Parts: sequence; C-alpha cells; structure tokens
Amino acid sequence: MCGTGSDHSHSHGTLSDAEKALADLRNDLTEVLGLINKLEYQKAVISGSDFPAVGEVVHTLEHLLEDEKEHAAILIELIAEIDVAQREKFEGNGDEDEHEHGHEHGHEHAAHGHAH
Repeated sequence: MCGTGSDHSHSHGTLSDAEKALADLRNDLTEVLGLINKLEYQKAVISGSDFPAVGEVVHTLEHLLEDEKEHAAILIELIAEIDVAQREKFEGNGDEDEHEHGHEHGHEHAAHGHAH
C-alpha cells in the first residue's frame, strides 16, 4: 500500500526490494504448506497399506513432515521479520480478544472485502 506523502522510496506500480522478498517468501511458504498437506495425505494412505516396507516408509514420511513443518516455521519467522504489520498479528498486541468482544476497535472484516 502506497500512500501519497509516505516515506516509501518506490513509485506506484513497482515493488520495493522488501516487498519482492516478502512475495517470494510467501510463495515459498505456500509451496511448503502444500507439500505438508501432500505428505500428510500420503502418510495416511500408506499407513493403511499392506506391504513389507510400510513401517519404514511411514517413518520416513514422518521425518520429512517434521522437516517441512520446521521450514514453514522458519519462513513465517522471516516474513514476520520483514513485515511489521504481519509481526504485530503474531504478537497479539492486546487485540487477541477482538473476535470474542465484537471488534472493539471498529475493525470489521467486511470493510476489507472479506468475511469469515
């Protein structure tokens, strides 16, 4: 988001280096999360199978899943390091009860074009 009079050093329609990095990291996170879903599905299917190496395959998939979940956590940390607004969402900044208390701050999701 670029506002007039802001301190952004880029022009409208172009991304800053930080925005490009964030886009790449978010794409990486999407891919890692997709792989986690795929591995979870494969593990469930294979664990119900009957062949000699099923235990070894499931065990290996469990290790791969742990690795990918660690990669997802690292990517989330990197994104939060660059994107202050995203980091604030993780830190909670006192708004964690927002959904339970009827949006005290006047922040309605519908105003942003999305609803739950």
